[in-house]
Amino acid sequence: MKKTWFFLLPILFVFACNSINKSDSSTPPLPPEPTTKTQILLLGSLHFNQFQDESSPASNFLGQKRQQEIDEVNQLLEKYQPDMVMIERAPAEQAKYDSLFQLFKAGKLDLNELEGGTGEVYQFAFKLARNLRHGTVYCVDYDQSTSQGLLSTGDNIELFEAGLQNFRNVSRGVTADFMDGNLTFRKFFIFLNKPEIIQLSHQQFYNLPAYVQNGSFRSYEGLDRNAIDTTQIGAEFISLFYERNLKIYSNILNTQLKHKGKRILLIMGQTHIGVLQDIIENNPAYEIVPANNYLSSSIY
Repeated sequence: MKKTWFFLLPILFVFACNSINKSDSSTPPLPPEPTTKTQILLLGSLHFNQFQDESSPASNFLGQKRQQEIDEVNQLLEKYQPDMVMIERAPAEQAKYDSLFQLFKAGKLDLNELEGGTGEVYQFAFKLARNLRHGTVYCVDYDQSTSQGLLSTGDNIELFEAGLQNFRNVSRGVTADFMDGNLTFRKFFIFLNKPEIIQLSHQQFYNLPAYVQNGSFRSYEGLDRNAIDTTQIGAEFISLFYERNLKIYSNILNTQLKHKGKRILLIMGQTHIGVLQDIIENNPAYEIVPANNYLSSSIY
């Protein structure tokens, strides 16, 4: 009898393991990765309308030379063949931008006369979408009380400020060259979208602030002051920026889902690009296309 049980033990053990595996079905399997991923090109930009200066040929973005440079960038981006162009405007403004875009396509919107007409929304998103015969551009921003200068005081604030000064030192000279006309729009965009520059701005606003504690913001307008833990003021600063970008990400996903785009071009302020890149990289349904793959290519 003992021999029989000894013989049966391995069989019972295997049966028990199989039973455990079969019964452990409470954890659902991960969904399979899509066979065709949605591609997204993240283009980091400045808000060029804030730099427009009609008194200077180099800084007048409506002048002939600068318009030729803008056309060059749009020709390069057109090679990507996006089927959706997304912009830094809130979904609540979609009807407004639908109307403006229709006027623009019909030749009834003069960007020279339009407030903010030299900005990236009009000079790049509108022009590119028109050239590609799109029906509209898509608003995916999320308005929130965030400002790069929000963090004011606190322990270790000098680490954040030193990083900010380094960030400015790296970008100031290149921006000055661009504003003086020594750098074309194309070369300036290439600089803004270099991986190391994206990483530098990402570190400045999503990493270094965590050193700062026991401090304050310069302004609490639009914020619930009582909900802010000033002992962790730097982490609160990061959370405001991160929350905004999570909501932008949600807008991107839902806009794509609704309109079924497969090749998206997103034009955003450069400091958004690093964090959006990090979030999107973890979505198996998406594939990030580096902007400089196209900006650095030949037009022909």
